[in-house]
Amino acid sequence: MGNKLRSVEGSSPCSAPAETVWEVWTDPSAWPGDVIEMGTVDGDFAVGARVGVKVKGGVKTYSTLTRVERPAIWTSETTFPGLKFTYEHTIENHGAGTLLTERVIMSGVLAGVAHRLLRSRLEETFTAVTGYIGRLAEARLPR
Repeated sequence: MGNKLRSVEGSSPCSAPAETVWEVWTDPSAWPGDVIEMGTVDGDFAVGARVGVKVKGGVKTYSTLTRVERPAIWTSETTFPGLKFTYEHTIENHGAGTLLTERVIMSGVLAGVAHRLLRSRLEETFTAVTGYIGRLAEARLPR
């Protein structure tokens, strides 16, 4: 099996600017609704904080923030025996708006197995989550 890195991602375009998307995507209290059932952070949204999330049909997961660079990227990590998940959340300029991408990079001896078992579900979930966060950001734009 080896230690080959595996990744899965989902993306969605959004008409909101990066700063507006950032405000939503780094405020777990704004997340519940649609595909996200629960979002928490144990203090300020900063490196070292613990973030919790539960999506519909999934289990509660917790990860530790490892990188926070406003308004472009935040990353977090979760570890299990033989497996590490590094989650990347990126906001890129895209046409007149932005492109939101959520990606997980799996590493460790169980990465191949986890990738085979979770790939389809994670692609679907990440695409749904980025679309939902984008809609929340667009709802904050002046009409």
